[in-house]
Amino acid sequence: MKSMTKALAAISFAVLAIFLVFFLMIYQPGAGMYVRADKLQDPPKRYTEFSLEDLEKYPCVKEAVMNPGKNIKVPSNYHENVSEFGKISSNNGTNYIKINNEYYDIHYESAD
Repeated sequence: MKSMTKALAAISFAVLAIFLVFFLMIYQPGAGMYVRADKLQDPPKRYTEFSLEDLEKYPCVKEAVMNPGKNIKVPSNYHENVSEFGKISSNNGTNYIKINNEYYDIHYESAD
């Protein structure tokens, strides 16, 4: 009976170890999309002007502007929203934005 218990314990341990390795391979806590707004000291030559009301449509970008220098993790249900804002920046040929006479450099990052 003891050899049966030892074998069962060894199999259980092996299954647990395999499960743990698999979980660690797929679990990536830092993965996702991030947006950050860096406040600029001097006005850039080219920028896109927004009001705070305009940013209501882009809550993650607004949060980044309200917390300059901080990476804001974008919830998965807002990825398209941030991508839409990114297209506006791309179409205007600049990541610089102006809000209430303040200038920001907007960064988008994806970590997989």
